[in-house]
Amino acid sequence: MKFGSAYLASVALGAAIVIAAPARAQETDWTQRITMSDKGGHVMGNPLAKHRLAEYMSYTCNHCANFEAESHDPLKTHFIQKGHISFEVRNLILNPIDLTAAMLARCGGRTKFFGNHRALLTSQASWMQTFQSSSPEVMQSLNEGTIPERLKKIAKAADFYGLMKKRGYSAAQVDMCLADQSAQDKILEMTKYATGKLKLTGTPSFTLNNKPIDKVHNWARLRPALSALSE
Repeated sequence: MKFGSAYLASVALGAAIVIAAPARAQETDWTQRITMSDKGGHVMGNPLAKHRLAEYMSYTCNHCANFEAESHDPLKTHFIQKGHISFEVRNLILNPIDLTAAMLARCGGRTKFFGNHRALLTSQASWMQTFQSSSPEVMQSLNEGTIPERLKKIAKAADFYGLMKKRGYSAAQVDMCLADQSAQDKILEMTKYATGKLKLTGTPSFTLNNKPIDKVHNWARLRPALSALSE
C-alpha cells in the first residue's frame, strides 16, 4: 500500500502561490509486520489484508520443508509485501518431535517466530536423520517420562539446543520454552481445530479466509491460486 501527499504553500500578504513537489511515496514493507491471530498462529503481513492465507504445517513433514524453501522469497516479494495477502503459520502436530520443534519455533516471542521457523525447516533433513537412524531402544526412551522431560530429551537428541544457541538462546531459555504450557496448549488447540473443524488430513494444507483450498499442498499449486486474487 502506498502513501503519498502533495500540499500547497502560500506566502502571506498576497505573495505568489508556491506549489511544492509531491512528497516521495512511502511503501510499507508488510513482511516486517508480525502479529498473532485469534487461533494462536503467527501472521506475516497486513493485519487488514483482503485475503488471509494460512498454512497448516508439521516440522517433521518434508513437504513442509520443501514449501518453505520454494515459497520463502516469492511469497514475500510478490504477495505479502503488497499488503493484499497476509500469511499465517499454524500447527498441525503429527508426533512428539513435531511438538518439540513447534514449541521452540515460538521461543522468544512473535518477532522471533519466522526466523526460528525457517531455521528449523532448513535444517530438517539433518535432525530428522538422527531419529530415522536411531535404534528402537533410543526411540522408546524418548517416550518415557513427563511431557517436559520427553521434550527436553527430544531437543537434546536433535541438537535443537545447538540450533537455538546459534540463534542467540541459552540452554536455560530453551528449557523455559519447552516447559511453556500456554504455548503447548495453543499448538494443540490449532491441531484440534485443523483436524476437527477443518477436516484437514495432511501437511502442508492451506486455507484462504479460513476455507480450505482443495487439492493444494505445495507452492507450485498455491502460487497460481494467489496470483488470481484481486488486489
